Amino acid sequence: MDRLSKLKNQNNTPVSSDDNILKDFINEEKYPFVVQASDSNINLKDWLKENSEYFDKHLLEYGAILCRGFNIDTAEKFQDLVSVFEKPALEYKFRSSPRYSIMNNVYVSTTYPNSYSINMHSEHSYAPSPPDKIIFCCIQPASLKGETPIADNRRVLGNISEEIKNKFMEKGILYKRRMNGLLGLPWQEVFQTTDKNEVERECEKNGISYNWLDEDDLVVTWKKKAIIEHPVSKELIWFNHGMFFNRYSYDEILLSAIDSDDELPNNTYFGDGQEFTKEEYTELYEAYKKGTVYFPWEKGDVLFLDNYLSSHGRNSYEGERKIIVSMC
Repeated sequence: MDRLSKLKNQNNTPVSSDDNILKDFINEEKYPFVVQASDSNINLKDWLKENSEYFDKHLLEYGAILCRGFNIDTAEKFQDLVSVFEKPALEYKFRSSPRYSIMNNVYVSTTYPNSYSINMHSEHSYAPSPPDKIIFCCIQPASLKGETPIADNRRVLGNISEEIKNKFMEKGILYKRRMNGLLGLPWQEVFQTTDKNEVERECEKNGISYNWLDEDDLVVTWKKKAIIEHPVSKELIWFNHGMFFNRYSYDEILLSAIDSDDELPNNTYFGDGQEFTKEEYTELYEAYKKGTVYFPWEKGDVLFLDNYLSSHGRNSYEGERKIIVSMC
C-alpha cells in the first residue's frame, strides 16, 4: 500500500482543529505536502479561507501542496475554488505551448500529443510577469501514466555544479523565439492579438527586441536572470526556461531536417550569446531529473504550486486524460 493510501485509511491526529483533514507526505523528500479530506463533502474553498495563513506558510515552506479527496471534479468547481485567492487568475499570454480556454482563465493544461513527455519548467519563467502560483486540477486521470512530475527548484539549483551556477549568475540567460507558425506557435497566438502595433508596444514595454522577417514571421530576443531570489522568502532559486527551450531539447530528427538553428521556434543561450554545450545542457537536464518526484493523479485532485519554488512537466500517457489549470 502506498503512502497516500495509508494516509487515507489511517486514524491520524490532524494538525488543524478539523478532525476530517489529515496532513502527511507522499515520500521521504516531504514533497509535495498533502492535505487529505476524509469526507468528500468538505468544502476546500471554505477550508482555504479559514486556513489561509496555514496554507500560505506551508506552500512557501514546501513549494507544493496536493489537496486530495475534496471532490473538485468539474471545471466549474475548479473555477470557483481558484477565486478564493486575492490575486485574480491570469490570462495566458506570451504563450509558448498550445492551450485552449474552457472558461474564463481556466485552461486545458496542454494539447501536446499524449505520446510525448514535456520537460520540466516553471510556468512563464521566461516571461516579463510570471504567475506566483499555478494550480492543476485532475478532472480525468489517464488510464496509464500521465503524471505531472514536480521538482523543488531549490533542490534543482543544488544539483547544478558551482561552475555552471556561477556562469549563469554572471551572464544570465538569453532567449530567442521565432514565431511563424511553422515549427512553433504563430505570433498571433503567442501575443493573443492580430495587431502588430500592439505586439511591438508589448515588446518595447518589456525590453524585448523584435524583428519582422516577413508579414507573419517574427523573431524576438530578450535577456533575464537565470537564478533569482524568491520574492517572499529571498531564497536563491533556479528559475528559467534555459533547458526547456534549448536546441538540445528538440528531437534529433527535427534538428537534422532544418538548415539552421535560426529556424527553431525557441532557443536559449548564455546572456552574452554563447551557446550551451551538450554537456552543459545534460547537466541541467540531470539536475531536474534528480530532483523530480511523481505521484499518480486521482480524479478531483488539486495541486497548488508556488511557481517560483516548483517546476513541473508531463509524462506521456494512454487513454483519456483531462488536467485543467489556472494561474494567479
